[in-house]
Amino acid sequence: MIKRLFLISFCLCFLMQTVHAGIVEPVFKQLKDPNLDGVDDVPSPTGVNITPDGKKMFVMSHFDNKVYIYNLATPFDISTMDVDNRTVVNTDGLGDNLSSNNTNNKIKFNNDGTKVFFFDEKGGAQFHNLATPYDVASISAATLIADDGINYTDTFLGTHADDSTKGVAFNNDGTKMYLVNGRQSLTDITQIKLTTPFDPSTGVSEHILDTETNGDVARFTMDMAFDDDGTRLYLTESGTSVKKNYMYVWKLSDPFNLASATFVDKWQILGNSGNISPYGWTFGNNGMKLYIGTEDASTGDGDDIIYEYDLTCPYGVVLCDPETASVTSAQVEIAKNVIYQNSSNIFKRFEWLRRNEEKTNLNSHNINLNINNPILASLKNILESSLKNTLEKSFTDAEYSQVSLKNEKPKSNKRNWSNWSHGDISFGRVGDTFSFKPKEIKTKGIMFGADKLVDDRIFGYAFRYGNDKVDIKSNANNKLDSQSFTLNIYGNIPLKNKSHLNALIGASFLSLDQLTSDIVSGKRNGKQVFTSLSYENENKYTKYDIIPFGKFELGITQFSDYTDFGTSSTNSVETHESLTFKTGNVSTGFKFDNILYLDDRTLSRNGFVEYIYDLTPDIDHHYKNHADNTTIKKTISAHSLHNIKGNIGFEYMKKDGYTVAINYERYQSLDDSAHIDSLLFKFGKKNNKNANLDLIYKPMNNNNTEISYLKEIGNFNLKLKSNYSLFSKIPDYGANLEIFGIF
Repeated sequence: MIKRLFLISFCLCFLMQTVHAGIVEPVFKQLKDPNLDGVDDVPSPTGVNITPDGKKMFVMSHFDNKVYIYNLATPFDISTMDVDNRTVVNTDGLGDNLSSNNTNNKIKFNNDGTKVFFFDEKGGAQFHNLATPYDVASISAATLIADDGINYTDTFLGTHADDSTKGVAFNNDGTKMYLVNGRQSLTDITQIKLTTPFDPSTGVSEHILDTETNGDVARFTMDMAFDDDGTRLYLTESGTSVKKNYMYVWKLSDPFNLASATFVDKWQILGNSGNISPYGWTFGNNGMKLYIGTEDASTGDGDDIIYEYDLTCPYGVVLCDPETASVTSAQVEIAKNVIYQNSSNIFKRFEWLRRNEEKTNLNSHNINLNINNPILASLKNILESSLKNTLEKSFTDAEYSQVSLKNEKPKSNKRNWSNWSHGDISFGRVGDTFSFKPKEIKTKGIMFGADKLVDDRIFGYAFRYGNDKVDIKSNANNKLDSQSFTLNIYGNIPLKNKSHLNALIGASFLSLDQLTSDIVSGKRNGKQVFTSLSYENENKYTKYDIIPFGKFELGITQFSDYTDFGTSSTNSVETHESLTFKTGNVSTGFKFDNILYLDDRTLSRNGFVEYIYDLTPDIDHHYKNHADNTTIKKTISAHSLHNIKGNIGFEYMKKDGYTVAINYERYQSLDDSAHIDSLLFKFGKKNNKNANLDLIYKPMNNNNTEISYLKEIGNFNLKLKSNYSLFSKIPDYGANLEIFGIF
């Protein structure tokens, strides 16, 4: 055993060292000269940007204050740049002029492209509103945003002659701005808090990150960028006298907070197999592309070149992080969906019971019980016979008992259980946010239940198996495949004035497989408990039987810790801590129903409209990557607080208890495009009245529990009995089968 443990430990250590041995490197694809004559000319790229759809690229030059705009015939493919028909926009004379000649100009946008920001290294800046996102060609004096003449280098970086603004970035919501000081041997990044989002004039210095982490003293730092969720920071250096230029990478345990930055590693920037000097650069195609503009190159390619790289994973320089925030968010969505599907199906069962409940007329001397409800219909013959004093004989040596956990010898009762089933198919999309990629969700499940009337109250059990598949729409190729097993106990309590309280409690076990490029890279288990309460008043309004209702739902889910081993291409191993979180919502709405009576059958047209307010709080998830062993916190925020759910369906029921129904349901977020569409199929059947299920609990007799099932088959009776001692360390149990007949 000891040898086996030693061997396993050795293999794991070897695996970790092997994975960490190399870094993830961009793959050079192609280069492009953005100039018209193919020789040194403007633009000499110092600032590079590209639209999210990859159809336009923007270049700012070292030697003038113009913006060069190129259309790309194939998105994100610089070989299709239309250099001949480029658009050139001059920023001079529109407000605060940028410094001209031998300066590093940068171009940045806000999160939706409706603002553009120009910065030069001397501290000058010019900002514009864009009526059409990313339409830089439309800027004019009328679109200018005043910045009060602030010199951003002097105000935030320093007044030394060599201090210069070489790089600029914003966080996703524009509440922070970052300026890179490109002063040789004294480089740092200043984090600035913006009182008004994306308004640099409201900035206050917040933190300074010293980037001199490796003892490299011949460094001129240039542009910078974050990944999409602010947990990775990238910074380049440049200089013609330096034989090797690098891109440096930090991990941030607190997104976009430089105070939490930990240096990871660096990548030597090579162009077409040679050293280049990266003045301006940007990511593209959701982090799967890297574009570097250079004024100087030692590759034989000439100067003023744009280089294009493919990345093996989103923002994959030095290391690959899976879409951790999106994956964890998807896991939370699965947990919420399991609760949603179970409660939705069971509350539809309550609606069915209400819909088919008939009134009893006892005013006549002749007893006439016209009951279509399968639960109540099973009482018909017994009640009629009892009132006419013609009580039927019971089976020999057979006692019919209702389910009971209180009495050792419960009162005789022949009321039957009704069984039912639900099938559901759902598909939807959870909208993307700044930090989360969009997720396509497909769900299918089958549910079986049984219930009965106990003292004018409904009591039942239901079991559901569900399968959820989530495809995270990003180039990381992350998917989730989960299975859930849920046991529900539910009941209905009548209140005053024709009001009812419907309630359920449930417990689920979940098993989740995380897939990267269709390979299982991690497994996670979960368990949850939840409850749901619904209040409705059965005083019907209008001929369509409109019924108002309110509902409350609360769940607690716990996921185990797990390791995501990634794939060989991602070169990433992450350990995720266990996660416990609450989910819940409150809702209100109204149901409508209209029933057509067709001889011995009925057809119901039914549905509801419901407003739902999501009570789920922010959820913090912690994990660490093997590359730096730094614990990272991801916060999953509820981005869809206001939602509406609508349902419409048809139900066909025969008096013999057979039911077939179909419903279409739409769950729509009012805050974004998130939605779930569901189709629900229902099949039900009343059990034969001569079958009975008994459960007798004897707390005074060693907690003995007896379970029996009795079924009449023609002239024969089949009886299956079992006994079990609960809470005993050595359980006592047994079973027997009896067949007897009456002739």
